[in-house]
Amino acid sequence: MKEERILIVEDDISIAENIQEILELLGYVNTDIANSANQCIKIIKKYRPDLIFMDIKLKGDKDGIELGEIVKQMVDAPLVYVTSYSDPTIIERAKRINPAGFIVKPFNTNDIHAIVEIVLYNKRTKPVTETAAVSTTNDSPYLVSDAVFIKADNAFERVSYGDIYYIEANGNMVTIFTKNRDYNIRKSMKEIEEILPSQLFLRVQKSFIVHLGQIESFNTKEITLHSGAVVQVGRQYYNSFLAKLSTITES
Repeated sequence: MKEERILIVEDDISIAENIQEILELLGYVNTDIANSANQCIKIIKKYRPDLIFMDIKLKGDKDGIELGEIVKQMVDAPLVYVTSYSDPTIIERAKRINPAGFIVKPFNTNDIHAIVEIVLYNKRTKPVTETAAVSTTNDSPYLVSDAVFIKADNAFERVSYGDIYYIEANGNMVTIFTKNRDYNIRKSMKEIEEILPSQLFLRVQKSFIVHLGQIESFNTKEITLHSGAVVQVGRQYYNSFLAKLSTITES
């Protein structure tokens, strides 16, 4: 029996079970199946898989490439795409997240065996780089790493990241809601996203960015902050949002 844990993300249960049966024949008995983005994220949080097979054309809000971008932020596990598509546009999109390989449908036992053995061997023998060992807390290019300076009237005011509740877009302006006051700035949400540290702030809807540390509670539709404010969550943003949080569920 081989100890590595493998996750299969596939909404066609017959294909998922086929991959699982092949893996078990090869000695990989620690396997899990996810048929949606939400289920995939929950399994990754719970089991931290060593290898992930993912269908590119998943049903739902996100396809396998968009979900792969989220997965890459959650776990250092090689990603193998399962696809019946050879569209150059899809391949180019997939290449951006550096997948470990592709399996083309229909596949057989030898195809799965070859890709699993090669990918897991490369994972075991991959050297740990110095950059991977450096704490990400030192990655900020700014001298002041715990605050942002916002221009108000004729001066720049220091605002600690912990004092920012959320940011809301309004046309070509954004409003930054903080502990002491609100700031109206002529900036786009994209510009604000690039300025604020991604480990603290996350866009959860087209018009909203929230400070993750300010969250009091949430569901699939809205987030309640410590300040009492309620922010809407966009469907296409929910899985990225969920992936950023430690959660405990009944199942």
